This record gives sequence, structure tokens and C-alpha cells, in this order.
Amino acid sequence: MIHLLSSYLMVASSINKPLWDLLLGSGLDRPRAHKIISALEDHVNFRHLSPRDSVYIEVKPESLYIFHLKKGYRIYEVVIEDTLLRKFDIKEKFLSRRLEMVEGVVRDNLYWSMTSIGESPELVVKFADIFGWDIDFSVETENGDSFRVLVEKLYRGDKFAGYGRIYYAEYRGRRTGSKYAVYWKGAYYDLNGNSLQKMFLRSPLKVYRITSRFGRRFHPILRKWRMHHGVDYAAPVGTPVFAVGEGVVKFAGWRGGYGKLIIIKHPKGFETRYGHLSSIAVKPGQHVNQGQFIGRVGSTGLSTGPHLHFEVRQHGRLLNPLTLKLQPKEPVPEEDMPEFQKYVEKLRDFSIKIIETRR
Repeated sequence: MIHLLSSYLMVASSINKPLWDLLLGSGLDRPRAHKIISALEDHVNFRHLSPRDSVYIEVKPESLYIFHLKKGYRIYEVVIEDTLLRKFDIKEKFLSRRLEMVEGVVRDNLYWSMTSIGESPELVVKFADIFGWDIDFSVETENGDSFRVLVEKLYRGDKFAGYGRIYYAEYRGRRTGSKYAVYWKGAYYDLNGNSLQKMFLRSPLKVYRITSRFGRRFHPILRKWRMHHGVDYAAPVGTPVFAVGEGVVKFAGWRGGYGKLIIIKHPKGFETRYGHLSSIAVKPGQHVNQGQFIGRVGSTGLSTGPHLHFEVRQHGRLLNPLTLKLQPKEPVPEEDMPEFQKYVEKLRDFSIKIIETRR
């Protein structure tokens, strides 16, 4: 997720893709991405990075780049100070951890609401990723919604240095209803033990607005009524596009009115299409993970302006992406439910105690 602030650009993300792809997907150019990876090679085994690790990038004026890689309870900081990439520094720091509660009320959007109470964009990304299968935070949040997060915070001495794992999270919204998440043995579940992870994410973009929905419409270029096979998401040229589900790239290239197009094959006969791209970051036959960076928004083909055309098909039949309902992954096993329920009670009791001590 990328946020443009007045003083600098910040990028925060959990690692669920190769570090090289993540750096390029965040907007860094190839020379700086190569410099960062080269600087870290003697300190970090990139094969052992996991989604629990995270990166945080600051791009400040006068070509100052500060890259943070948090791996376990260590943080690696790479500072690149000039445009020729000659001067850089790397530091390794050990961190202590504390369990803390973060809570607040939505005003305008989730990002502003969390950062305005002193949290960093990294927590916004972690929280949104947990509920990413059920809530589209770009369009489904409203003023007055509330959130609560029991999160591990990491410190270097008394100075905050990043976030560890989220153990418990909840979001209460007028449009979304009440959603809960509990971390249990490597995955997130609701209070009844149902997995939060589903086959597809709600959207292939982090930031956007819907300009055209699935169904019959008057085509602005062809000047005639025709079926619109997907959903159009308006976003600036260059906005990162992510695969909504795990699969294999079936096609990546130019195709008529689609312009630059990516087609991904998924299990159970599903297929997703991403059209009008400005650039493509995958190749036919390549395996992609859910949430992996695959290309950038553009305006190629029959397009009146920058946007992503997104389609979902199953066995060749067109489906409405906005109303698609998919079964979640496997729930907590029946034999583990008593243990899971006790664990949930402890987490909620612990959360309540933290809240009460503040009053």
C-alpha cells in the first residue's frame, strides 16, 4: 500500500512475494532495489523470509531513501543518501516486544484514522490484510465505524521500531457488520473457528474507485450499448495491481481492446483478467501467489483514461466480481475447538484488562 504525504513517500507491506518484486512493486527503481538487496545479502537469508516479516520504506526529499526490513525480532536498516547510490549504510538492531491494544473510530478512512492516533502505515497494512477477504476498506468504511487490535509492538530501547504479529482484531462497521479475527496456529479465524482466508481477495487494487460495474452499459468509445464483462477501477497510471488469488499465468501481453492484459487460471475452473495495464510483471506459465504484484494500472487498448478492467470467469461463464461468493478455507478442526475457544476467551479477557487499565 502506498501513501503520499506532504514530506515524503512511505511504503509498508508484509512480505508475501520475492523481495525484488516487492521493492519494484512499491515504486523503487531497479538501481536502488539492487543496491538494497546487495547491502542485505551478507546479513539476511532471503530464502527464509516469510509473510510475518515486513518492510517499511521512506523516500524523503533530496534523494534520501531509508529501507527497514523487520525479520523476527531484528530490524535491518539501509540508508541510501545520494542519487549516484555511492553512499549507503546498513545497521542491524535487536528489538524487545510488548503486547499493546490499539483502538479507535474511523474518520474519513482507515489509513488516516490509524495514523492520526500515532500508529504507522505498517499497522494499517497488517490490519487490512487480515480482513482483506471480507472487507474492502477503500469503499466499505464509514465515519463512526470502530476498530480494535491486540498487536505485538517492537522497541529498540524505548523507541518504537515496528510491529510483530496481530493476535486479535475486530472491526465494527455499519456496512460491514462486526468482523473478528484471532491468530491461531499460523492462520486467522473468526470467533467460531471459520477461516478468514478465501480463494479470492475482494479487489486487485489497494486504492481505487469503481467507475463502471458489471452489466449492460453504453460504451464511451464504441458509442453503443453492450455488455460490460467486468468491473472498472479508476486509479492513477502506475498503481500496483495484485493477483486476487493463487494460480498460473495463462496469458500476459497485448490483446485487442483489453490493451495489455494478464489472464490467470485458478483452481475449480476460475479465471481472472486484468486489462488496460501500462506494464506487466509476470510471464505465461508463471505461478503467482494471492496478493502478488503482477503489473501496473494503465490506459492501453480501448480505454478513455487510466483504470483497471477486472473480470472473473468460471468454466468460461462470466461472473460479477462484486457479488462473487466463495467458500473459506478449512476451519479449525473439530477436535481442536475446545482448545481454540479457551484461547479466544483468554485473548478477549486480556484485551479487556488492557482497556480497563487505561480508564
